[in-house]
Amino acid sequence: MPSSGFAVNNGPWLKLKSVTYGQARATLIPLGDITATFQSGNDVLPPETLEFTAPAVKFDLTTRYQESIVAGSVNFTLGGRRYFDKAGQLYNGLDVATGAATLAGDINYATGAVTLSDWAPGATSAVAVTSLLTTTGDHSVPGATFRVPASPVRPGSLQILGTKVEGGTFNVTANIDGSISGADVRGSVDYETGVVGLEFGSLVTAAGNEAEIWYDVANVVAGQIFKPIQALADTIKFNAVSYSYLPLDAELIGLDPVRLPSDGRVPIFRKGGMSVVHHTDTTAPQTVANAQTVDLGRVRLSRVRVVGADDLTITTGYTADLDAGTITFNDITGYSQPLHIEHRIEDMALINDAQINGTLSLVSQITHAYPLGSYVSSALIVGDMRSRVSLLFDQATWNTTFTDALVGSEALPTYNDVVAPIVVTNAGAITERWAIRFTNTNTFDVIGEHVGVIATGNTTTDLAPINPASSEPYFSLAAIGWGSGWAAGNVLRMNTIGALYPVWVARTIQQGPATAQDDSFTILIRGDVDRP
Repeated sequence: MPSSGFAVNNGPWLKLKSVTYGQARATLIPLGDITATFQSGNDVLPPETLEFTAPAVKFDLTTRYQESIVAGSVNFTLGGRRYFDKAGQLYNGLDVATGAATLAGDINYATGAVTLSDWAPGATSAVAVTSLLTTTGDHSVPGATFRVPASPVRPGSLQILGTKVEGGTFNVTANIDGSISGADVRGSVDYETGVVGLEFGSLVTAAGNEAEIWYDVANVVAGQIFKPIQALADTIKFNAVSYSYLPLDAELIGLDPVRLPSDGRVPIFRKGGMSVVHHTDTTAPQTVANAQTVDLGRVRLSRVRVVGADDLTITTGYTADLDAGTITFNDITGYSQPLHIEHRIEDMALINDAQINGTLSLVSQITHAYPLGSYVSSALIVGDMRSRVSLLFDQATWNTTFTDALVGSEALPTYNDVVAPIVVTNAGAITERWAIRFTNTNTFDVIGEHVGVIATGNTTTDLAPINPASSEPYFSLAAIGWGSGWAAGNVLRMNTIGALYPVWVARTIQQGPATAQDDSFTILIRGDVDRP
């Protein structure tokens, strides 16, 4: 034939009976149109390659036994390759020098079923078992509870590994909050005590599993139920990091270590405590003029700070409207310009819950939109403070010891604080015990228990010694209150209490190499005026 195919469309119909190279035989049968193709014996076709994935090789090592296989006891050859098990998986090609091997499949220790994904093609299918140990005891468990020997455990450091009876392994790390969730494992750890609880299995669709022995309708949640699996108890291992603490020298730290937590860590956020959410923004450097008003772009500010080009705070020459978020300059004399302005928004709220992962729940809503980069700080509530005179009496003599009770006899004269009350202010007063000791009949020294001799005075002049920290008087005594009759050695004793609150700041540095060159923190004294 002159072509590699033909078609009969008219006249008699053909039914193809057979085909030979170079020719075709046909019998005419009236059935319909037939199209036929054929290959000539002289045609040369290119080779074709067909790729496919060969199925895994599967067989049972314990066809005549019901016992479970002991992990680590399997060793056999197939197709000239030697296989061994480890943690529910099969390997071959062991390099005894390096310990490296090729992952070749899985083994189910409970049933003896082997699945090989790496095998020698074209080789004999005979399996030669070199070693295999079975046991009648059941060493598999659906869960485990244990305690890390040392506690407290560092959050996020607990790692749990094991082998499943059905083959394969699990490897899971506990979360910072103590929850444990991974492939075929769930549970929790109490980092303080080191107690760990585990369940092996996974969530599956509840429908269709009603006949299973582990099915309980009470355990169905959102259409899913936890399906347990068995793990080999003797393969369950864990790694964890725990804290241990050395006793501190009380003289070295200046504080009795019994008063500190055992781990040295003091929580700054706790349920029932106060927190301050805040964000500080800074304007671009600018040169300002008198009578100029700068709009800071935010309202209901908690504070503003003007900083000159020399990085020093400017405290005068302007007024700030915190509610409107503006600042107006009225005297820029001496300013180092250009300057920039720091402005802050805040919300103070009671903490309802503080979780170990750092999540805080607040009792009240925050009232500002806080951008990325905002902070939350703990707040120490001081309460209402006011300066006052808490004690006043006189003595005939004084032995330089500050006591809060009369020692010896009273002086013949006395200071009349009814006619001339002692005046103290929040800005100037400090918490101190004072002794005003007469050096003759009308002159005296002013002595503080902690500040020493700060002034001299006389009974004819009002007394107002200046506190250098605030440039305000520590206290003020009017001359009219002294009267007469004072003698050398007489003393007027009084105690003042300032509008101050003592705060201890202990900065501790953990042992180990430095992780940063610089570190800092800020303590801000806030006057609570209920500004949201």
